[in-house]
Amino acid sequence: MRLTAESLVCVDFDDTLVANQQHFARALDDLAAFAHRRLGVAEERTRAAFAAVDRRYHHHGRHRNRFLLTVLAAYCEVAGGDAVPLDLVPALAAIAAHPYDAAPEPKPGAGEALARLRAAHGGPLWLATSGDPVVQVGRVERSGLRPAFDAVHVLPDKTPAAFRGLAAQVPHTDRWMIGNAPRSDILPALAAGFRACWVRQTTWELDMAPVPSDVPTFDDFASAVAWLLEGTSRQDRLPPDRMAHQGGMG
Repeated sequence: MRLTAESLVCVDFDDTLVANQQHFARALDDLAAFAHRRLGVAEERTRAAFAAVDRRYHHHGRHRNRFLLTVLAAYCEVAGGDAVPLDLVPALAAIAAHPYDAAPEPKPGAGEALARLRAAHGGPLWLATSGDPVVQVGRVERSGLRPAFDAVHVLPDKTPAAFRGLAAQVPHTDRWMIGNAPRSDILPALAAGFRACWVRQTTWELDMAPVPSDVPTFDDFASAVAWLLEGTSRQDRLPPDRMAHQGGMG
């Protein structure tokens, strides 16, 4: 087993344990359809406007209010105005709220893998997520996964400094981060001295980045847990397209 009795294991929530990106995709579909009905604009034009606004505000993360701002700004852009008419705000706000209000459903096998990790590992097991604390804590509770964790940490943003803050709470031990988003899970954790397991799942386009080739890579959370607990060879866990590139960025 790669974990010691004192190892700190941090696990990401959205798109590592529960499916979330699909809800943002639905919100974009709903926004494009709404703009088409109200303005007659092609849905692809709305999608392009949304993508441009999303890039403009991406440094604010995907907090609830930030996503609402993105939806409103994208609609303004395709409507050619400076403000959304007040009578349309409730409908657009409902579209923007969907990813945060939708029931968080654990991915297949995630709950069982988390239970195995909890039973086999006696060290601290923390959920490390980001966003609005009230929203995220509520979503974690509704997912049914909260009892497996010793603590839930909702970080304003996942930065190296934020991960160093987590590490400072359990000094003198090794630390692991398991997550799907290179830019917000893997890279800042590595910069803070964590080891990492990359669960290569669908993620926000602006959260993608090259991952160092020596980071173990898995198709799902359950496979990452099996590797940590059972000691599978790292070579077995590298995807074929990265086995020949273990010295640089993949």
